[in-house]
Amino acid sequence: MLLLLFTLLGNAFARQNPEQLVRHKVDSIVTLVAKEKNEKGKVDLLLSIYTVSIDAYPVLLLETYQKLYTLGINNKDKIIESSAWSMGGQGYRLAGNYVKALECHYKAVALASQTGNANLLSYARNQMAHIYKDRQENEKALALYRLASDGVMNSRNTNTSWWAYMNMGAVYLNMLQLDSSLFYSQKSQSLIPSSNLKETTYCYILSNIASVYSLKGDPAKAMIYFDSALHIAEIARSQRYINSVSVAIADHYYRYKQFDSSAAYAKKAIEILNGTMLSNFALSPAKMLARLYENNQADSALKYWKVYMAANDSLYSIRTNQQLMMMSFEETQRQRTIEDEKRVYRNKVITTLLITGLLIFCLVALILYRNNKQKQKANSALAATLSELKSTQTQLIQAEKMASLGELTAGIAHEIQNPLNFVNNFSEVNKELLEEMEDEIAKGNYDEVKALATDIKDNEQKINHHGKRADAIVKGMLQHSRSSSGQKELTDINALCDEYLRLSYHGLRAKDKSFNATLKTDFDQSIGKINIIPQDMGRVVMNLLTNAFYAVNLRGFQNPGGLLSTSGRLNESNTPGLEENPGGLEVYEPTVSIHTKKKDHSIEITIEDNGTGIPQEIIEKIFQPFFTTKPTGQATGLGLSLSYDIIKAHQGTLSVESKPSEYAKFTITLPV
Repeated sequence: MLLLLFTLLGNAFARQNPEQLVRHKVDSIVTLVAKEKNEKGKVDLLLSIYTVSIDAYPVLLLETYQKLYTLGINNKDKIIESSAWSMGGQGYRLAGNYVKALECHYKAVALASQTGNANLLSYARNQMAHIYKDRQENEKALALYRLASDGVMNSRNTNTSWWAYMNMGAVYLNMLQLDSSLFYSQKSQSLIPSSNLKETTYCYILSNIASVYSLKGDPAKAMIYFDSALHIAEIARSQRYINSVSVAIADHYYRYKQFDSSAAYAKKAIEILNGTMLSNFALSPAKMLARLYENNQADSALKYWKVYMAANDSLYSIRTNQQLMMMSFEETQRQRTIEDEKRVYRNKVITTLLITGLLIFCLVALILYRNNKQKQKANSALAATLSELKSTQTQLIQAEKMASLGELTAGIAHEIQNPLNFVNNFSEVNKELLEEMEDEIAKGNYDEVKALATDIKDNEQKINHHGKRADAIVKGMLQHSRSSSGQKELTDINALCDEYLRLSYHGLRAKDKSFNATLKTDFDQSIGKINIIPQDMGRVVMNLLTNAFYAVNLRGFQNPGGLLSTSGRLNESNTPGLEENPGGLEVYEPTVSIHTKKKDHSIEITIEDNGTGIPQEIIEKIFQPFFTTKPTGQATGLGLSLSYDIIKAHQGTLSVESKPSEYAKFTITLPV
């Protein structure tokens, strides 16, 4: 009876103290881990520690880290030791010691890699990513979360995959990529086990979903999720998650200009941290309160600004940044050392094989030397000839490339002038605004100063936008001029076609101001990005467009005044670019069109013109090297030949369809 009484009293105490209840659950799991012999069972037990809401209590995390570390060292068990370091890293992170936290996580990942257990490695990477998520280093965080989710899915263990998806949803929310955030948050919600729906981690998912709906302009739906999230956090009495949800609700009310409610939840978020090691989580609400009180309650604003600065130091102080950078550098060096050792070993193996092969080759060469002496002389002569031919071919290709670059130059000059005009204009406006700001500062009119500062900031963004636009044009020219890297990249084929259409047209216009043509585009937006070598594909499109403009320009010269007779074949066809006029003649309108289309397993790029067309007797020869219909000295005859080879190297086809004096249509088909 006495034992039963003590048990009942212990349970009642645990209910009053949720941290103590979590401690009992964790101790029970650690006891089972010590007895478990099966690797999978051991990893599952270690990961289950996080399902009892331990990450709401930094002190308990650090206690568990010490217990697991001691157990791992005593048993010489890297699985337990790796899990211990991850636990310690999470505890130090929640306590605001990010340097110590990252040190622990590096050790956890290294040990997990040595075990070869995919679930343990994914877990270690997931925990490390929290450091970068807190510090708003979103790309680093996403890269680690993706590795974590990929590792879990490859091992087909969906019981923990919702962790990574939940955190990816939070990072995309930080980046204001709302659709991605909602997708991963809802995916996490669909995968979380039903036993976890009352745990504190679930309220984090609900809070993220609520924030997405708040930002999307649906406050009613947002509050439904916020209420559920806060209810779960308060039932669990988790100070960390009450803080997290309260901050999100404060942001929501601030967004909809309900400032009293915003201040109330921001204060709640700070007050709940009293007496805990979670003071760094006061960063966001303290900044919000300082901003709310800055105009009417200076004492309160100063109070909360001090709270903000103290929390900010734990995350972003110069010392912290330097230490984190040094640790990242050291870890990178360690990884490089491992790779260098592997490379040295591979080189030794390769060297041994090469020496063995060389000895065998020398033996065979010695036996065959006399019989092959004359053949070697002939081969030497052939090699010299081949080398000379390759050198000549390289020079011709470079000449063709530079010729197309010349066509681009004038077009680029025209294209780059527009963003540069914007940069100059907005710079002049900012100069005037700054002068006006100086006057307003002198008058003490700070509301107007803020408005002028906002205008200057907007103008600077526009200057930056148009500067980047000019930079992209110059980079495109440089990319076109340099030798191809041979590496395929994901490329927006519609943007590439549109860019070269404009540059080709303006290039020809720069040489002949009287030339005009109608440009038609029809881009299939469902194509997206495709894997191609952009420099090479740009040269193909450039060559075909240059030929098209040459053909329509030539046809205009062959028909002075731009008029064509209504008699003959043209009158009987529906040729694009011909319009009837009252005088009985048809007006020729030079037209070049380019369009893209996605099919089942390929995409098509079609370039069509209503120029001189190609005679049927030579249409089979146009892809042959050095064949050209242009006057001597105006072309090398390599443009279409090189284009054909480039498309073939992409496993695609380049075909032509033409009717003399009416049109020519080139179709590029690329596999997807």
